Amino acid sequence: MVYTHDKDGALDVRLANRDAHLVHLKAEGKVQVLSAGPWLADDNETMKGSLLVVEANCINCVTGWIKDDPYVKAGLTAKITIHPLGGWTDF
Repeated sequence: MVYTHDKDGALDVRLANRDAHLVHLKAEGKVQVLSAGPWLADDNETMKGSLLVVEANCINCVTGWIKDDPYVKAGLTAKITIHPLGGWTDF
């Protein structure tokens, strides 16, 4: 699970790099994106970061992959947290 926080006031950077970011998420490689989307501010409209659920063989693969994300390269991201997920549970 990759959880990112955008820098304050950087919505223009997010929007300018969104298409390249989506291409990055869809590219085949060592990391497969299972689910992705922005998380929103309290107004339920303003994008403030991203939540990505990915599959990879190692955390270093994810770390290298996220460093190549156009959002990260453009300076959008203030903080990135990567946590392994335990398996899926059906309810």
